[in-house]
Amino acid sequence: MTNGMYAGDITKLERDRFNNELKLFVNRRLFDKHIISEDMYNAAKDLLMKQVG
Repeated sequence: MTNGMYAGDITKLERDRFNNELKLFVNRRLFDKHIISEDMYNAAKDLLMKQVG
Protein backbone atom coordinates (compact mmCIF):
# COMPACT_ATOMS: atom_id res chain seq x y z
CA MET A 1 0.00 0.00 0.00
CA THR A 2 1.19 3.49 -0.70
CA ASN A 3 1.45 6.40 1.70
CA GLY A 4 -1.40 8.13 -0.16
CA MET A 5 -3.82 5.48 0.97
CA TYR A 6 -3.09 6.27 4.61
CA ALA A 7 -2.96 10.07 4.34
CA GLY A 8 -6.63 10.52 5.26
CA ASP A 9 -6.46 8.03 8.13
CA ILE A 10 -3.70 9.70 10.11
CA THR A 11 -4.43 12.77 12.20
CA LYS A 12 -1.92 15.57 12.59
CA LEU A 13 -1.34 14.61 16.23
CA GLU A 14 -0.62 10.98 15.33
CA ARG A 15 1.72 12.08 12.55
CA ASP A 16 3.57 14.43 14.93
CA ARG A 17 3.90 11.70 17.55
CA PHE A 18 5.23 9.25 14.97
CA ASN A 19 7.77 11.79 13.70
CA ASN A 20 8.95 12.52 17.24
CA GLU A 21 9.24 8.81 18.06
CA LEU A 22 11.23 8.31 14.88
CA LYS A 23 13.57 11.17 15.79
CA LEU A 24 14.04 9.72 19.28
CA PHE A 25 14.83 6.31 17.78
CA VAL A 26 17.39 7.79 15.38
CA ASN A 27 19.00 9.85 18.14
CA ARG A 28 19.16 6.76 20.37
CA ARG A 29 20.91 4.80 17.60
CA LEU A 30 23.42 7.64 17.12
CA PHE A 31 24.05 7.70 20.88
CA ASP A 32 24.52 3.91 20.99
CA LYS A 33 27.12 4.16 18.23
CA HIS A 34 28.92 6.96 20.12
CA ILE A 35 28.31 9.46 17.30
CA ILE A 36 26.58 11.92 19.63
CA SER A 37 27.21 12.52 23.32
CA GLU A 38 24.81 11.80 26.17
CA ASP A 39 24.20 15.54 26.62
CA MET A 40 23.25 15.91 22.96
CA TYR A 41 20.90 12.93 23.19
CA ASN A 42 19.22 14.18 26.36
CA ALA A 43 18.81 17.71 24.96
CA ALA A 44 17.14 16.37 21.81
CA LYS A 45 14.96 14.01 23.86
CA ASP A 46 13.80 16.81 26.16
CA LEU A 47 13.00 19.09 23.21
CA LEU A 48 10.98 16.40 21.45
CA MET A 49 9.08 15.48 24.61
CA LYS A 50 8.09 19.14 25.07
CA GLN A 51 6.75 19.20 21.51
CA VAL A 52 4.55 16.16 22.16
CA GLY A 53 3.32 17.16 25.60
